[in-house]
Amino acid sequence: MDFRGRLVLGSRVTSALGRILADRLEEGLGRALPRTAEQLARPEVVNELIREHTPVGATPLPPVRAVRLPGVDFESSNCRNFLIEVEFEGGGLHSEPLPKTFYAKLPCAELGTRAFANAVGFWQVEAAFCERVAPRVPIRVPRVHAVAQRGARFVLLLENLQEIPGSRLFINRDMAAGTTPERARMCLRTFAELHAAFWGWTHEQREAVFPSRLHTYLAPGGREMTRALNAAAIAPAHRAAPDLFTRELAATCRRAIQKWDALIDAWYGEPLTLIHGDSHLANCFEYAARDGPRMGMLDFQGLQWCKGMRDVQYFLINSLEPELLAAHEEDLIDFYLAELSQRGVALDAQEAREQYRAFSFQTLMVAVTSIGLGSLTERDATVRTLLRRSAAAVERLGFGDWLAALG
Repeated sequence: MDFRGRLVLGSRVTSALGRILADRLEEGLGRALPRTAEQLARPEVVNELIREHTPVGATPLPPVRAVRLPGVDFESSNCRNFLIEVEFEGGGLHSEPLPKTFYAKLPCAELGTRAFANAVGFWQVEAAFCERVAPRVPIRVPRVHAVAQRGARFVLLLENLQEIPGSRLFINRDMAAGTTPERARMCLRTFAELHAAFWGWTHEQREAVFPSRLHTYLAPGGREMTRALNAAAIAPAHRAAPDLFTRELAATCRRAIQKWDALIDAWYGEPLTLIHGDSHLANCFEYAARDGPRMGMLDFQGLQWCKGMRDVQYFLINSLEPELLAAHEEDLIDFYLAELSQRGVALDAQEAREQYRAFSFQTLMVAVTSIGLGSLTERDATVRTLLRRSAAAVERLGFGDWLAALG
């Protein structure tokens, strides 16, 4: 089974490398999307993106007359994220003030990460969210000014959230430092608002908004590829962090890999909803609303149809220290369920806790893959904190016992 998964991944990587090469050839002919910040930061390039790639339903911005790079970059594990300053020619249909800057996203420069990202598809997922899903979500997300995807490249021109008065963005260091139960409740309310809006949609409804071919686990070959990736990460992760990822935890992960199909069936059985999929603190932002501070979300590379508890446990396990989480976990889960109930969704408390327990392994494996296959994913020391927290959760929640009872 690992062989089949490696074959799927190898085929996708080979295809991605071919697209990357084709992009460079197209670049020589002047037909490729920009590869660098300098290529993007030209009025004619930005104007073409605004003119041709504003999402359907959004009001296009007026043309720009000047574009500058202020030298402001943001941390990212797989993208080049930076600001560009713009001056508009004036006019347009916008009733709101025009932005002074765009938050731009391009693929990173490293070839291995570019090939891996294209093979797994998380850049394609984020582009699809910006183009088709963002206007439908009930929560605050960055406004999308332009989204383009061609070959192995993409370009996103997004709202710079720092232009919102009173906003606060979080970074990986904030997540590693750990958040509070009070801030966690703000995020859980946002999750409930998102999940309730899409809860229990039919397969046909889901396909029309975000098709299953983009689903990391459920797309054709997805089961095999994710199984192979996770299996490949176990041994190197144990060698890299034996103090955190012990022999016992590695053995639990191998048993889970042996039951991979049953795990997928448990995780993705109906009913499903739309989840963020990478719902830690650094992908949230605080903003002022009429009823007080609220939380929005950004960076939707992990978007998927799943159970809402996946977002809940992923946030809580990654963003709170284990001792603090253990003291408040029950109350926080109940708070999320109450927020769902206020929006017309009933989820049984015991079932919610079983889902929470089951998904804790997904959270652990994200950290294990980041440590074990670090050249392809995260390189930041923050992943050791996430590995420590997720390992503690899997052991405290008794995931191994849950797995043993799984058919």
